[in-house]
Amino acid sequence: MHLTQRIHFVGVKGAGMSALAQIARRMPGAEVTGSDTKQIYFTDELLRRAGIDVWPFAAANVDQADIVVHSPAYGEDHPEITRARAHGLPVYSYPEFLGRLMAKKRGVCVAGTHGKTTTTAMIGKIMLDAGLDPTLLVGSEAPCLGGNAHVGAGDYFVIEACEYRRHFLNYAPLFLVVTNIELDHPDYFRSLDDVAAAFAEFAGALPAEGGLIIWDEEPRRAAIRTRAAVTTFGFGAEADVRAAGAEFGSDGSRFDVYAHGECLGNLHLVVSGRHNVLNALAAIALALRVGVPGPRALTALTAFNGTKRRFETLGLRGGVPVIDDYAHHPTEIRATLSAARLSFPRRRIRAVFQPHTYSRTRRLLADFALSFADADEVALAEIFPSARERAETQSLTSGQLADLIKDAGVQARYFPALADITAYLSRTLRPDDLVLTLGAGDVYRVGENLLAGAV
Repeated sequence: MHLTQRIHFVGVKGAGMSALAQIARRMPGAEVTGSDTKQIYFTDELLRRAGIDVWPFAAANVDQADIVVHSPAYGEDHPEITRARAHGLPVYSYPEFLGRLMAKKRGVCVAGTHGKTTTTAMIGKIMLDAGLDPTLLVGSEAPCLGGNAHVGAGDYFVIEACEYRRHFLNYAPLFLVVTNIELDHPDYFRSLDDVAAAFAEFAGALPAEGGLIIWDEEPRRAAIRTRAAVTTFGFGAEADVRAAGAEFGSDGSRFDVYAHGECLGNLHLVVSGRHNVLNALAAIALALRVGVPGPRALTALTAFNGTKRRFETLGLRGGVPVIDDYAHHPTEIRATLSAARLSFPRRRIRAVFQPHTYSRTRRLLADFALSFADADEVALAEIFPSARERAETQSLTSGQLADLIKDAGVQARYFPALADITAYLSRTLRPDDLVLTLGAGDVYRVGENLLAGAV
């Protein structure tokens, strides 16, 4: 495929789609446009800087296009996709088109239920600092990368690879990083075995000259078979790349990094939590496989300052830190709250959680209820639905989850609207508090409004 044509992106404001559009925009001869809703996202500014016009959805948007690429959130009934099909245009989904682009280079995929975005950004930071100049696609904005995409002249193409609907099987990487494997997206996956089978199929397709980097303590690791060389990472003594002597504080963590028994040095990581130590180890393990010296990888990570909506400090209100995180799965919530407790041991942690999708909330309800042990108080917003799910499960409310959290011994309150939570926090804020918003929807608005002085 020669990118000498006009490419139109349907649903271009999504994190992955916006990054893909920026990459396509830099291909020789390509003209890129996009369409989406009028809602403002962090990607609006990234697309504007890239010179990509974004229009409201309308069937006529594809009339001058040569190729149409659509977000997986939109199906064949979308008017732009319907019109493109009627005109006989090539139509690709996001993973299909991304797979075609990545095939031109040496692919590196970062997959896993949790930690994909941060690990991908860390790998990107290391490779850029090492002069490898990769092409990068990250699932959120990373300040140290200048955005969520980078088009490099180097041999490597590094992407965040999502398992939903087995989308990652569209990619044929040389290297695969698997951070962890858990049940998520229950609207598609039948069970944890189904999820593990998808990862096994992905890893099984790696070439013999490639590499698999996987968490040493992953319970499903034995089921992941591959011809490629395997490198493990973790805290355990058996891990190929491991952390030792980890210490945590308000300025992140410090730990020694060992690779195959050799100490590479001590790393000060400013992003908080044990989960980010694991993300860093995964990135270091991949870096070593592509020839980056260990000390150089550690130096790059000392300047890694996180990604948007991943334990992101939004600001202070009267000395009270307001932090936002994308955590929307029980394991992610536990990890994020643990990071908050390790970083701010003397503060009262006031978590604001907005469950994301009815299907996930219903399937993992009991686990969600036990995820807030490190919080002193939980404010529950109503469930944020997905555009792709049906309404049959909407009898469930966050009020039911609040009751279960209280049964688990943690103070919890349910609020019908985000504005109610902001008002409640404004009335009850204490100097020793920490406000932490959690969720994949628009719960971050609570923090933004709290900082703006809304009541």
